Amino acid sequence: MIKTKIYKTGLNALYYSGAFQALPKSMRGVGVMLTLHHVRPSSGHRDFSPNRILEITPAFLEATIVQIKRLGYRIVSLDEFHRRLIEHDYSEPFVSFTLDDGYADNYVYAFPIFQKYEVPFAIYVCTGLIDGTMRPWWRILEEVVFARERIQAAVDGRTQIFETITTKQKYSAFHKIYWALRRMPHDTQMAAIDMLEHRYEIRANVSQSRDEAASWQMLSEMLDTTLLTVGAHTITHDALSKLPESRVREEMAGSRNRLEKMLGTSPKHFAYPYGHADSASRREFEIASALGFTTAVTTRKGVVLPDHVEHLHALPRVSLNGYYQQSRYVTLFLSGVPFYLARGLRRLDVN
Repeated sequence: MIKTKIYKTGLNALYYSGAFQALPKSMRGVGVMLTLHHVRPSSGHRDFSPNRILEITPAFLEATIVQIKRLGYRIVSLDEFHRRLIEHDYSEPFVSFTLDDGYADNYVYAFPIFQKYEVPFAIYVCTGLIDGTMRPWWRILEEVVFARERIQAAVDGRTQIFETITTKQKYSAFHKIYWALRRMPHDTQMAAIDMLEHRYEIRANVSQSRDEAASWQMLSEMLDTTLLTVGAHTITHDALSKLPESRVREEMAGSRNRLEKMLGTSPKHFAYPYGHADSASRREFEIASALGFTTAVTTRKGVVLPDHVEHLHALPRVSLNGYYQQSRYVTLFLSGVPFYLARGLRRLDVN
């Protein structure tokens, strides 16, 4: 939260000083891929809410669509985004909306807005979430930490005790346990979550209610409108960098095969789970290319530049999330300036 406050302070200085407008327009790139997860009404936020970053309100989504169009961007499908990039069609700036995982609120709240404005969008579907074999463990962990004042958990191979009385303590404990869980193999990770649920009596239906998965029927209905593009997002949502190459291929190809079987469409586009440099890098980029995906996206922050035509399996995205639901932040993010500065003035982050 401290980092977020510092980052917002810097963004506000860039915006209100007008400094972002004085920097070279080449920073703005030619296109922007926006990342979303949940779209749903706000239920009010408690002080401890580490997963709030994953959700925006329907009102903000609608306002962002209107703002993007007013700024002269064309909202396009992933296929059209790819075409414009490889054909160097930069006659107008373009944007794609992408949602990760495949939650029911995408259908209930986001889909009607996309229909209202006839906006194409993509959902990168984690097939294990839809099939019920993958649980959003990060939400379960949040509920455990929120509900208790003292937690015992295995971190880096040893059992540790965490005091979780204050909000600061809760964030510290969540961060340490989160990263320990994220590094675990999938089966070990799920067993650890089961243990936390059982030990601290957090019911699965409560801890996962905010992350209800979409159904295959919901996805099929959205596909029928032709607005939706379905992309692959693995089976288990594991960080691919920790897996052997054979497993990485199984996760990528297996999710694509499952989507083709259930929806009758073979995805051409892929999103790496988590998407940071520590979860997907050169090896994963090369595998995605070898498996025939047209594009693959990360969550490395940035706009898409003409140079990215040589890195179609390492495309950056810009997050629309719960911490930045203001039009000024959308304007700044579309400019690309904050990400360019954060990279130390490096144009690309593709390694």
